[in-house]
Amino acid sequence: MPKKSNKCHLLIIEDDTALAALLEEYLSAFDYDIQVINNGEAAIELLSRQHFDMVLSDIMLPGANGMTVLKAVGGDFVRTIVVLMTGYSGIEDALSAVKQGAYDFVSKPFQLPEMKIRLDNAANYQALLRKVQGEKNFDQANQKAEQRAAKIYRSLQAGGR
Repeated sequence: MPKKSNKCHLLIIEDDTALAALLEEYLSAFDYDIQVINNGEAAIELLSRQHFDMVLSDIMLPGANGMTVLKAVGGDFVRTIVVLMTGYSGIEDALSAVKQGAYDFVSKPFQLPEMKIRLDNAANYQALLRKVQGEKNFDQANQKAEQRAAKIYRSLQAGGR
């Protein structure tokens, strides 16, 4: 049986090809399995067909912008977490992005180690959410099993009288 990869599947959406290549090269050395796309509309189409744990998207993109990509992802951090970046921002933009469902907002220019830390934090947060979700699912399954066992026990008792 093949070993399951622990790498975070990351989609980078960036129209600056030099920055996209730099991010891909740097982050690939760590626990990231990366795909790069340079157009917002193409990214939304790709996200509808393929799962990514995380999306790192520029806000200013050809096609659909990063906020439209964010809306398409839907704000479900357990499934896909979104980090937005831009060179044209103020604090209002960052607050708006987070209110609309982004996990984090990074202003350009940034240092690569800073970006890695932010993405690692997002991945760790997502892992915690997934663990909690898994525990909830386990608790619900346990509760259903206990209810079924009690029903069978009652049926056996009723049949033995």
